[in-house]
Amino acid sequence: MAKSPKATAIEGALGEESASAGAGAFGLLGAAAVFAIAIVFFVAESYFLAMLLVSFGMLVYVAGGELGKLVRSSLTVFFSGRHLIKNAVYVQDTVTALRKFLYMKRDEQGWIKVGPIEPGTKVKLPDNPLVREIQAVLKRKKGKEYAEYVAHQYYVDCRELYDHLHAHLDFVANVMPLFGLIGTVIGLIGMFDRLGSNTSVENLAPQLAISLQCTLFGAILASAYLAAASRFDQRIKALEYDYDILVHSLDVLVENAADIEVQA
Repeated sequence: MAKSPKATAIEGALGEESASAGAGAFGLLGAAAVFAIAIVFFVAESYFLAMLLVSFGMLVYVAGGELGKLVRSSLTVFFSGRHLIKNAVYVQDTVTALRKFLYMKRDEQGWIKVGPIEPGTKVKLPDNPLVREIQAVLKRKKGKEYAEYVAHQYYVDCRELYDHLHAHLDFVANVMPLFGLIGTVIGLIGMFDRLGSNTSVENLAPQLAISLQCTLFGAILASAYLAAASRFDQRIKALEYDYDILVHSLDVLVENAADIEVQA
């Protein structure tokens, strides 16, 4: 017996929820395993490796099965100026061409002319799916709202991805100073336990080292993750800037009934 569309939709939603739950369970189990290794290094007084593993464990906890995607995306964003999603690259390329074409023209006296283009002007843009959709919108005279809707579809997926990945790194950056504080408290507790009539600097030095090193390494790792998160924040701002320019440019093209030509 064939399933109804409603039943199929419910099963699809349940499947997505199960996948999300599986990713959460993977993150929890993975973080627990990494934490166990970190404790071994902490006991062995390798505090930097212990704190590094703690930060990695928190990254596994929050990212789950997306850990590989997060690492690849972070490296791409850090060392490249391109976007992670092709649709955002199309927005970037289209905006670059539109900015060159729709510059404010001036007359011989230096005054800005009435509009950047004349009605019916032919605009040459790079060949990509976004340009072809804009071309179809203008030919069919769908109006500004429909043109902005098309542009938003190319913008929103990349924006959501950047926000998602930025939140992971920002979480680890915010939580690492807390783990440094935990190490500091552990060291202070051990130092106070050793206080007595025969206490010497040599007896207190190891506990004091735990306190200072955990605080230092927590701050260093937090700074590193915060720097990585800031790259996504910068890319979000650049994407928003390109999107705003694209929307305003589409308004100009629609108002002047421009004719889009796709470059070969």
